[in-house]
Amino acid sequence: MERKCFPMCINCQYFRGAKDGMCDVFPRKIPDKIWSGDFKHDKPFPGDQGIRFHPKESEFWSVSELARVMNVGPKTVYRALWSKKIPAYKIGRMWRVSKRDLQFIKK
Repeated sequence: MERKCFPMCINCQYFRGAKDGMCDVFPRKIPDKIWSGDFKHDKPFPGDQGIRFHPKESEFWSVSELARVMNVGPKTVYRALWSKKIPAYKIGRMWRVSKRDLQFIKK
């Protein structure tokens, strides 16, 4: 049976690789029922050692997230981005700010 990537696994902090379909919870192979999406792993599953799906934390902030963290308005963040006071990446029309670049900011 051909295995297909299921977004729930890919977005989990325990996921380790699509090639072999492995994760920290199921180190040999993610069960086909979970991998195919027939079973959402937010509920108990045999052999999961009590560990469930846990979403990864993003490595980037959007403008609105950064504004909330900095307790300023989005326009203030945009001005800082345009003037290059904050290092950022622009992908299409979307700005993303790496959390590593702004380690001094606490949530």
